[in-house]
Amino acid sequence: MRIPNQINRDNLYSRRERISTPTQTYRRLFRLLLALVLVLMVMKQAARPGVYAIFFPETMVQIQPGPSQQEPLPSGEVSNGEPAPGLASESQTGEATEPNASTNTTTDEWETLQAEIAQQILSERGLSEAGTLDDTERTPSRMEQESLIAQIKDGTVWRAADQPALCATLALHRSPSESRGESPGAWNQHPPFEPVVETGVLPLLQQPDVYQGRTVRGVGKLARLNRVQANSNHWGIDHYWECWLQPEDGSQRPWLTIVPDLPSGLRQLAPAETNPASVDVASPRPTIVVEGEFIKRLSYQSANGAELTPVVVGHVHAVRSNGNRVVAAGLRSAARQSSTTAPRTQSNDVSIGTLVGIATLIGLTLGIVVMWRSRVLHQRMRARRNARNVNLPTLLVLATALSIGCFGLPVASAQDNSATTANSLLDVLPGFDLPRLRQLGNQMKDAAQRREAVSEQAKLVFRLKRLSDDVLQQRANEASDSAASIGDAIEIAGTIESLRLIQVPAELVEFLNLRQVVELEIHTPDSATLRLVCGPLPDAVAVGDEVSGIGVALEEAESSSTTNQSPTASTVTVAAAGNLRWKPRNPTSLGWEVLGELDVDLSRLPEIATLSRQPLGDRDSTIFFSMIGAAHQAGTMTTDQQPLGPTVSAMRAAVAEVKPADLLKSPEEWLGQWIVLDAETVRWTRVAIESETRQQQVGQDHYFQLDAIGDLGNVQLKIATGNGETVTMENRFPMTFVTARLPAFLGSSDALSGTIAKPVRVEGFFYRLWSYESDFMASHGGKQFAPLVIAGRWIDRTPVSTDPIGVRWIGTIAAIAVVMAIAGALLFAGLNRRGDRRAKAHRGTTSL
Repeated sequence: MRIPNQINRDNLYSRRERISTPTQTYRRLFRLLLALVLVLMVMKQAARPGVYAIFFPETMVQIQPGPSQQEPLPSGEVSNGEPAPGLASESQTGEATEPNASTNTTTDEWETLQAEIAQQILSERGLSEAGTLDDTERTPSRMEQESLIAQIKDGTVWRAADQPALCATLALHRSPSESRGESPGAWNQHPPFEPVVETGVLPLLQQPDVYQGRTVRGVGKLARLNRVQANSNHWGIDHYWECWLQPEDGSQRPWLTIVPDLPSGLRQLAPAETNPASVDVASPRPTIVVEGEFIKRLSYQSANGAELTPVVVGHVHAVRSNGNRVVAAGLRSAARQSSTTAPRTQSNDVSIGTLVGIATLIGLTLGIVVMWRSRVLHQRMRARRNARNVNLPTLLVLATALSIGCFGLPVASAQDNSATTANSLLDVLPGFDLPRLRQLGNQMKDAAQRREAVSEQAKLVFRLKRLSDDVLQQRANEASDSAASIGDAIEIAGTIESLRLIQVPAELVEFLNLRQVVELEIHTPDSATLRLVCGPLPDAVAVGDEVSGIGVALEEAESSSTTNQSPTASTVTVAAAGNLRWKPRNPTSLGWEVLGELDVDLSRLPEIATLSRQPLGDRDSTIFFSMIGAAHQAGTMTTDQQPLGPTVSAMRAAVAEVKPADLLKSPEEWLGQWIVLDAETVRWTRVAIESETRQQQVGQDHYFQLDAIGDLGNVQLKIATGNGETVTMENRFPMTFVTARLPAFLGSSDALSGTIAKPVRVEGFFYRLWSYESDFMASHGGKQFAPLVIAGRWIDRTPVSTDPIGVRWIGTIAAIAVVMAIAGALLFAGLNRRGDRRAKAHRGTTSL
């Protein structure tokens, strides 16, 4: 096959006899021009950086704004205090925009206490005190920002009450101005205030309570820019930028991010003459990374109607141009400017000759080591072949002996020293040191000084409640045989002898989120009395109940030499704890008694009751997984198993049969109760458990979630949605079961999911009502909620007989009845015919 030339129609392959065909000159010239134009067009397209972005994606350029980035107002524009779009003016809100305006305490004691609390919270977040700024432009504290964000109403349009939190967050993320005298890199030291959470649009829309106020990272392509004039505020925020992003996680919802200023490159996308109108960014759109705090879900009007979008207020952390010429030119210009304006210091770099010498020395050393190692290996192989004993090199033996002789004793002593302080909690209790804890312990032991210790007790309990159970248990497990010291983690267990509720001072409630703490006197198993201050306990707690947990010692323990205890025992008389496990002496039901015996923290059940009709979150994890393991044990335990077998058998015998309507009407009444109900399964899903602690509570690394349908009976349920619409449900209602083991009649537990419709009877502990996303409720503007039951026993209600209602007997009887009816009809017809014949014969005889 010959391939013709498209320019002059000549053959590309050489021929022995080339016959020249006459071609007109202008046609050849025209073809050459077309080829040249095509080459130029290809070269022009090849010169665009965006063409190669899909094969060689650009790296993110981290933004390092300096003092020059603080952009001035356009000429002729003066901040006149007009409200921003969607926000009411400050005159309409009165003093609502002033942080802590409701606090009327101005005494020196309040100022000292407020400064101390602010310093502790700032030190926990990794911040220092704000610089000295004037009253019109100052930097807010992290404490003020969290207080203002907590006042925001989620799921609404912009309100006047949202502006203080918005401006305070913008002030924390703005770049330093020249008047403050900060270095160009100081701006990057402000955020983030806590570890940045990698998340997307959907988690923020589905779980706003979990992420509100937390530092998150938003990534997306910039679709629209809008410059908004801010109202007058205390933070000196004159304007800010709304950046609408197209998320890169595949979500169709837009992402609204708000930043105080834009870096070079993005600022050129919105010229000054376009203010204040929004600017749509043309393709190719740059990708930006915004780090900041999630404050609310904003309701906005779109082509599809009213929708929600998450709002993240922060700063531009990184930019990728994606081939956008304006952004790329701005980034290059900023890089050149930063390199030229950077202060030049005395260079302390090592000379090239020194580097070459060091590299040569390293190379020679590596070569010698490799050659020596190869020689040793060859000697060992030669020794094996000759069946001789292999001797270790003398140099290696001497080095080992020297290392053991020289470094063995210090290492052992270092380990011993670290072991004595391994169980200390001082490093995770910022603001509390040994003198402060010792003073608090002395005040708790002295009845005359206990009133003065209320503030210190509340602050310490607040710190302890923020520590995870895993950290506390790890520190308690590392306790040594010696007596406990002040600040060490100690295990607390005993019976309550007396309790007293202590009200937290009003000025600390908003910072500590604690209204009261509890002071207990506990009778420990070693016949000692421990005075303990801890966090709030359930209202049903009483004298005689048992409590346990991990706390911190507030005094030096008596050593075992002065007491009659074992060498590993230690005695303290005052301590503090955050969360304690509660085991009632007289449980309200057998279900609660079994849960308490199976190591379920009953003190968290009242808190779970407040989460009704909410999605599952972090607050559920403390009791949810332990209840799964407890339900499995309660469902499989036999009567003869001691000591809990008889109690579990009594609980299963007294099981309450409920309907889905009962759980929907009064869910608090059935919390933690062992119930039984009928349902029909729809599908099941295997859910993995990543935490090792949760795996130990469940007994394996996964559990199963089953979606089912329950019978409402004659009950008609009406659900009000967020947009004012009412959804009516009757006959059937969705239910959710969670179990540690999947019954064999529902499928194989090795699969990840399955769909099966089977009637079942389920026994287990009722957890609470939970909500989740469903297509049906989403179409009506709401969320689906359903009863969540942690199952322990499963019964297959599928009929065993192939003819459960006697269809075969009914058919047989019907067939016999039909045959008898036909026979009766035939007999009746025959009798009538016979009578007719007799009547006819009688008439003939009479006529003759």
